[in-house]
Amino acid sequence: MIEKTVEANMTAGVHTDCPTIERFAWQEPNHLMAPSILFMKDGRLLWEKFLLDMRVGQHTADDWFHDMQGGRYYPGDGLMPAQCPCYIPNVLPVPGMGSFYDIIAWGSTSILGTYWHYQFYGDPKIIEDNYDAGMRYLNHLKTRVTEDGFINHGLGDWGNPRNDLVKENVETAFLYADVMTLAYFAEVLEKAESSAALGQSTGQERQQSGFAIGRSFAKDREELLAYGQEIRDNYNEKLLVWNEEQGFWCYRAGDHPDERVMTQAAEALPLYWGLVPEDKEADVARALRYVLERDDAFISGEVGLPYVIQSARKYGMNERISRLILKEEHPSYYAFILDGETTLGEYWETNPRSHCHDMMGHIIEWYYNGIAGILCEEPGFARATIRPYLPESMHTFTYSYQSVKGLIRVNVTRKGKEILLHVTVPEQIEYAIDVSNLEKGENRVEIKLERRGEEKDADRCTY
Repeated sequence: MIEKTVEANMTAGVHTDCPTIERFAWQEPNHLMAPSILFMKDGRLLWEKFLLDMRVGQHTADDWFHDMQGGRYYPGDGLMPAQCPCYIPNVLPVPGMGSFYDIIAWGSTSILGTYWHYQFYGDPKIIEDNYDAGMRYLNHLKTRVTEDGFINHGLGDWGNPRNDLVKENVETAFLYADVMTLAYFAEVLEKAESSAALGQSTGQERQQSGFAIGRSFAKDREELLAYGQEIRDNYNEKLLVWNEEQGFWCYRAGDHPDERVMTQAAEALPLYWGLVPEDKEADVARALRYVLERDDAFISGEVGLPYVIQSARKYGMNERISRLILKEEHPSYYAFILDGETTLGEYWETNPRSHCHDMMGHIIEWYYNGIAGILCEEPGFARATIRPYLPESMHTFTYSYQSVKGLIRVNVTRKGKEILLHVTVPEQIEYAIDVSNLEKGENRVEIKLERRGEEKDADRCTY
């Protein structure tokens, strides 16, 4: 269902949001859905094109267009439009709904979409091409920070079935993610600046890409890390609270200042992006488990959902994920199947407006890194961990991922208490095999490892 939806929305070199209604190139799925799509498809050139569209569409201080009253509206230097290419500026701020033109989770594709391209394909040229655009976008975001140190002007957890948008929590977490990702980029470029990896591009190409030759990446990184710490400290000071009733630390919804309201996105995003203080991490993971058990469904929109799923995976909630996606009523992926849908709906409901909308297809990422357990440890899958998980409702599966270094294949079959794990890993990839998710209970795991076509039995204790 999700793969068909992706294919239907990837035509003419843009990633549309729905082929029958708007057909606009909204940018947010190009990072939120990037891992899911890049596991299924070779998106290297397409993502380069998406990011080029963003660099072309990024505003300067002199850019303006007419507002609804015929006056001039200046979007702001460095702003990344939510749609790139944006054919008409039809998404001006809507009273009471936030901005549909300047949205951090959409504009952040310029940074986080670059990150995912680098993780999957390992080519630092993508960072070189987009680094300055990302820094300009960050400077724009700084102008949107409130006196309380938050970003809250966009759409928050858009698509949330209860309309729990928690803008302060979600959008400020993205500000932190952007800052820390740019700091990571500065480190990559500093290390690679004089290497052949960056030397392959000519001076003219570097100038055309907007790359600032001779800038101090070390200085950039130092300033970015300091700003990131400032965001983190403020976020935790104002949003991290003690839940006396449940006995754990958790994040309250910033839009409910006088009460303790917890949402899945509010707990998952800080866990995913490393905002949580180390001594509170276990508590916030408990808080995420609590809200998932309380809601007994994915009560999250497209923006928070990938982080809800991935944080639940990381903190040992795979079985709950597998149950929630198979619920027969919305919100649930299986509910769409029971509705007779062959492509994914836009919202968690039987009549979801668009019936071909891939923005909530994040479960595919979990299929590959949660069930198959294919985890990228170094860019371009130079190093990977294989940590499979077999849901209680399944007896066998086979996953294949064609990485840039060759085919990774994972097959798991259960017969009673015996589990056979057959792994194929290219010789160019440094790897580790972790069977902790398979050994639960009284299961006994046998491993077969295949390298360069040679199959041999492997002692599971070796890995």
